[in-house]
Amino acid sequence: MTIERDVDFKLLRVFLSSIKAPKHNHDVQEDFGWESKESLRKLAIGKKVRCVIEYTKTTENKIQMTFASVFLANKQEKNLAAKQLERGLARSSLNKEHLSRFLEDLLSSEKKAIEAKLCIHSKREPPKIVFNDLTQDVKLAKAYEQMLSKRTDRKFTGVVEYCFSGMRFKIRLESENCQIALNLLGVATTKADKNQPALMEYANDALAFAKEHLF
Repeated sequence: MTIERDVDFKLLRVFLSSIKAPKHNHDVQEDFGWESKESLRKLAIGKKVRCVIEYTKTTENKIQMTFASVFLANKQEKNLAAKQLERGLARSSLNKEHLSRFLEDLLSSEKKAIEAKLCIHSKREPPKIVFNDLTQDVKLAKAYEQMLSKRTDRKFTGVVEYCFSGMRFKIRLESENCQIALNLLGVATTKADKNQPALMEYANDALAFAKEHLF
């Protein structure tokens, strides 16, 4: 479970301390993974948060992972990890070398979900939620575009899943059961070319601006 925050116009990716959530991505779809991801998105998206950095880990690929307890910056100061555990959408992850300082709250929240047999603690068959990712299949994307052009009503409500650049995004259309690539009409942003530092800076600024206003 990751959350990104803006630090001096740079994104810091943090993982919630002492919990592990089921995965849901292009390669792996674990039981209740989509529900867990969507729950965290709705809890945190567009909100101001307080991050308490707790520890770091380095993977076999020498990638450093930063773990933190993240609280919504409001009067209740909700711990996002505790909320996920309380909903049965994550499990506690106990490592003697790396433990959250808020572990007692996490375990208490998880106990509530276990007793109530919520989601990953239940014996019921999890719902199967699969969205056709048209950004990964050109033929399907073209077929969908042709079908869409024949409709009279082409207004949809969607969720921005990812920003490829300051002008190109992945949008999830739940009513259509698919994910599409969407480009802003009539504008073009600078390409992120590492060989041209000045242009790279403009591209990064455009991407940061898009994320600031969309997430």
